[in-house]
Amino acid sequence: MLTTPPDLDLMIARYATGDFGDSTLIHEAGLESLSLLRLAVEVAVGADAEIDAAGLVDVRTVGDLKVWLTSLVANDGDETGAAC
Repeated sequence: MLTTPPDLDLMIARYATGDFGDSTLIHEAGLESLSLLRLAVEVAVGADAEIDAAGLVDVRTVGDLKVWLTSLVANDGDETGAAC
């Protein structure tokens, strides 16, 4: 299960084409929609969770991305949790 920020930073770094911090805008980090989808799948499969793609609408920064990815794992098994 991926719950620690260093794990997420390493995962994001594999897909980012630029330097990033939590306040870096997604596009400035070089993350594209396919990269975001790959990250989500990697987290969801590792946690046996479902992906709530609607949550991506609010993702603007790398910090937002980390919160969203973490929520995929946190919502696993929750009645109101993520859905494809």
